[in-house]
Amino acid sequence: MTHFPASSWRIRRTSVVGLMLMAPLALLIVLFLIVPLFRFVILSVDNREIAQSLSETAAALETWQGAEVPGDAVFAAFGRDLIRETEKGSIAKLGARLNFFQGGMNSLIRKTTASAAGLEPTRAAFEQVDKRWVDLKTWRAISLATKPVIPEYYFNALDLRTGDPTAVISVEVKPEGQQVYLRLWMRTIMVALLVVCVCTAIGYPIAYYLANARGVAFAIALGMVLLPFWTPLLARIASWIVLLESGGIINGVLVALGLVDDANRPQILHNLFATVVVMSYVLLPYAVLPTYAVMNRVQPSLFKAALTLGATPLRAFLTVYLPQTLPGVLAGGILIFVLSFGFYLTPELVGGPSGSLIGNLIAYNFSKSLNWGLAGALATMLLLVIAAAALVLRAVSPKAEQKN
Repeated sequence: MTHFPASSWRIRRTSVVGLMLMAPLALLIVLFLIVPLFRFVILSVDNREIAQSLSETAAALETWQGAEVPGDAVFAAFGRDLIRETEKGSIAKLGARLNFFQGGMNSLIRKTTASAAGLEPTRAAFEQVDKRWVDLKTWRAISLATKPVIPEYYFNALDLRTGDPTAVISVEVKPEGQQVYLRLWMRTIMVALLVVCVCTAIGYPIAYYLANARGVAFAIALGMVLLPFWTPLLARIASWIVLLESGGIINGVLVALGLVDDANRPQILHNLFATVVVMSYVLLPYAVLPTYAVMNRVQPSLFKAALTLGATPLRAFLTVYLPQTLPGVLAGGILIFVLSFGFYLTPELVGGPSGSLIGNLIAYNFSKSLNWGLAGALATMLLLVIAAAALVLRAVSPKAEQKN
């Protein structure tokens, strides 16, 4: 009979208990993180709804080469699809979705369906309704819309589009007047980096003070750092609106001191400046606490030894103290960058049009324009950028020395 050592049995029991305790957390992660992320990816390439609405058109366009406007058979199939969608009451939705592939398609569909009942299924009849029906761009957009799986939402999120839907790969840059997303991506990255810099510059001295404070001073300082965690986010943002608005406290003080004229108060709300300031205030504790945790483990004697050996205070700080605290700074920077990159509420309330970020556009596509495919593509790309940034920052962070 085989006997297992008591220590081995205790280790096995501890592992089983640990797995049982982790099971609810794992279930929550799967249900509320993995499944939604998988759904985002599916939505970002799924075009089956339009493809089914234009099923007869798709079949008629299978042999179309894309070099010229299709013939009467394709127009007849498209006319039948329009009549069927009109009877189902979903023609407005079809027009809105087609408008994503080519501007003006929504109005063109509405204009055509108004006379679809008596419209002859020929190219000439469609041309009489609107000249755009004999424009090659219109049919390239319709051909692209009939494909059940498309990368177009990802192209659109980078201000690109499919040039020739009949080719295997055909990508072109959108006209300059239609380029929106790259500027928004760059603004989001810039704001995230600015917030990281501001929070680090302000948070590092605060963390240093906490690491060296004692008694009542330490308790008061730590309480002030933790106070934002005990205050609702909406209340914190509202307090900054009161401070920054045209008739707010800051402008009132500037007018009272005679620094600005009452009729020419500066606009410091609903712009990029307000977004950076309020986001930095909200995320400042994430820069202070990780840095303080690392500083609290640094041996003060090392700094004093550097001074004893002849180093100036600045050189001792840069060569001895700062390298030891850098992991805390980088950890805080990772947290702040990841959180600020997906911010929505703060830019929505204080940013205005010039201070909105990519998160606001994702929310708009989910809730207002109902373009879930584009929203899914933007959300997926947002997660990929955050993951890449975390990996890069982790790669450049100093590695702990292994003890022999």
